[in-house]
Amino acid sequence: MWRIDSQRSGAAIAVSWYLVAVPALFLLIFFVVPNALLLSASVFKSEHQVLTSQLTAENFVLVLSKPHYLRAIARTFVVGASVGLLVALISLPISYFLVRTTSRFKGLLIAISLAPLLASVVVRTYGWYVILDRFGFVNDVLVGLEMIQDRIAFIPSTGGIVLGLTHALLPYGILTNIAALSSINPNLETASKSLGANRIQTFVHVLLPLVMPGLIASFLLAFSISISAYATPAILGGYASQTIATLIYTFIMQVLDWSLGAALGTVLIGSTLVILVLSFRFGGRKVRL
Repeated sequence: MWRIDSQRSGAAIAVSWYLVAVPALFLLIFFVVPNALLLSASVFKSEHQVLTSQLTAENFVLVLSKPHYLRAIARTFVVGASVGLLVALISLPISYFLVRTTSRFKGLLIAISLAPLLASVVVRTYGWYVILDRFGFVNDVLVGLEMIQDRIAFIPSTGGIVLGLTHALLPYGILTNIAALSSINPNLETASKSLGANRIQTFVHVLLPLVMPGLIASFLLAFSISISAYATPAILGGYASQTIATLIYTFIMQVLDWSLGAALGTVLIGSTLVILVLSFRFGGRKVRL
């Protein structure tokens, strides 16, 4: 009997290792290795659109010294922080309503909140393009109401990128905060109110500390996705409001300078990892306190 049990446990462990090893091997071959090869190009010199075997740091010096590239890097993280903050703040009241509502249409309301995920990011972004364009819906309304005489170019702009990415990533924030709020006992809020606290005091001193991990998670999720987004900045920002992702595309696909593109990719990945590690460390410490 002992041998049979040990054989079964050994077989279960072997199956578990296979289940982990197969996807890990797939990611290693088709994701880790190609990206490592691409990023390694950042330390090689490129001449006449061809990589050489000469090691150099000029690629990083160039992308971190020219004002145009520095503005694109700064714009990327400003957009990421703005989108992360907006997603966290907007998704919290929506998630709270969806979790606490007793309506029989609760499932339908959740489905409506997550409905933007049914359309691709490109389709949703072009929807905002139609709305914000100089000859789009917003300008037509403003001109029709005689509030403006000359049409306003809302895009290309950094604000347009933030608006488009916030709309695209809001469902992720709602899902994250729904999970956080669902684990909070509503009786805690009732007890707080019964002890004399008003709605604002209950929110600040009871609900907010408990839901803070969900808010931080929704911010970091939206931040990490938005700083690497390409479609929305390319459509709503264009050349006038370039981000790191659009610059990488320009270097690799148009200029054919893989070294500079890889250097920008390395800067993006490295700075993102540093920011995420610091956020997890200090944010988690604050939540525990």
